[in-house]
Amino acid sequence: MKRREFFKSAAGGFLLGPLIIKRDIFAYPTAPASPVVSITDRNAVDLRFKEGSTVNSDHVIVDKILHSSVDYLRVVRMVDTAVMKLTGQDEIGKAWESLFSQGYPRPDTKIGIKLNFSYGDSRGDVENNWAETPCPFGPKAAVTDAIVTGLTRMLEGHFPVENITLFERLYSIGLRKYFPLIQGYRRVFLNEKGIYRDEKEGMCAVHWIYHRKPSELPPEAPRFVAAPDHPEGYRAPQRIYKAVYENDFLINYAIAKDHRAAGTTGVMKNNFGCTDNPLGTHGRNWNDDNSPYPGTALCVPAFQKYVDKEAPFILNVLDALTTVYEGGPLAGKVYPDSLIAVSQDPVAMDAYELQIINDVRRKKGLSVLGTKGRRAADGHRNAQFLSIAVEKYQLGSMSMDKLSSYDLTDLPQSGVEIPAYEKKQSRISGLRRKGDQYEITVFLDNSKRKHVIRYRVEDMGGHVVRNGKTVTTRSSGYDLVWDHRDDKKKKVEDGVYIWYIDVDGLIHSATIFDKIRNE
Repeated sequence: MKRREFFKSAAGGFLLGPLIIKRDIFAYPTAPASPVVSITDRNAVDLRFKEGSTVNSDHVIVDKILHSSVDYLRVVRMVDTAVMKLTGQDEIGKAWESLFSQGYPRPDTKIGIKLNFSYGDSRGDVENNWAETPCPFGPKAAVTDAIVTGLTRMLEGHFPVENITLFERLYSIGLRKYFPLIQGYRRVFLNEKGIYRDEKEGMCAVHWIYHRKPSELPPEAPRFVAAPDHPEGYRAPQRIYKAVYENDFLINYAIAKDHRAAGTTGVMKNNFGCTDNPLGTHGRNWNDDNSPYPGTALCVPAFQKYVDKEAPFILNVLDALTTVYEGGPLAGKVYPDSLIAVSQDPVAMDAYELQIINDVRRKKGLSVLGTKGRRAADGHRNAQFLSIAVEKYQLGSMSMDKLSSYDLTDLPQSGVEIPAYEKKQSRISGLRRKGDQYEITVFLDNSKRKHVIRYRVEDMGGHVVRNGKTVTTRSSGYDLVWDHRDDKKKKVEDGVYIWYIDVDGLIHSATIFDKIRNE
């Protein structure tokens, strides 16, 4: 049963008072500001780019990405540190537990993680092919792996990984079907219900919402009107997808980008992927400054309110490892901010995102974006939705008085320490390519118990091309190698492969994309 109204006492030395969270409103009774934690690591991102040659649909010359990668373990450390600093807990499982309302999480609690694959401007951006090049402003498996692993450490390591679902509204056809793969996520096929959902014992589920499938929107799907005060034709009625409301709680994972219609797009705007009619907020004259109904900017808080009403957000995660500061959200100019931030307040999180984007815009000689009025001095849309979220919807605070920043750049990346619970624990490293072979490290808890490791490699069709030998070890780590050969020792051709690694019944995955283009 879901909680429609809940209260929670926030932990942490820098939280000055109790954080009260109600179903339709975030209220901060003891302070005007909400806690935001920002973690920087300049060694976590390797981004190389140059100015492109094509003007996109927003009249911005899109940057050409030459190389984009992240240090998997450093990103994992950033996420873990952010959550622990926000909650004041020094153990990641306890930190995640403290974000829930009283009585939660339970062994049957369902948690959804909303991703954002909104990039790739087919109308103008021909600089980057995101089916071949990792997108620096797309979701990253390192971030979601950190979130999922942290959640499974709840309940003394007994929280079921199968209760966690990654989801996003995504076209699972054409070139876009490769976007998740090249970002490190496993292949998802149509299941017996006709939806793109992959569920495996020992793994979190992955659900790519395909809007043309009726089963994504059953008759009982919750409805709301994004702009009830507007004339008919501008009200934008919405239905929330089942993949969203079937969860008890949500985590919002957004990317820091500017936006042609909303000013910026962060955690609140990310909710547009939770409903069937986000384009309805544009209205017939949505880009006309003389129209009184520019729906996108005005309706962002409504999406936050009504999605949160069906499944409360326990945390907002902002990925500003690479920021799009001009020309977004689908393509644009990029900057390596190398930071990840978290907050339970969606307004504070988006206000911090605006600060990040404005810092870069100042450096580049562009206008600073505001929260009042439709446009900045250079014509860019302002982030009006932030002031509306505060003044009309009372969703949170824009104050940065409780922003805490930490820099991990100079800290060496040593091994991974995993606490010992009754249930065996594990984590994997990022994928490493050496010539024709791939390597990955499995990190194990320090209990000195016997761990059993098995692996298999599947091709894009789901066929097993290699079954690895079963390994048993009592050490705290083990290196696995795939030599790009099948069970008959025959070299397999370049392509896309999913490496599944079963460690004591918990299954990790890594995507091998042989033809990634990084210059």
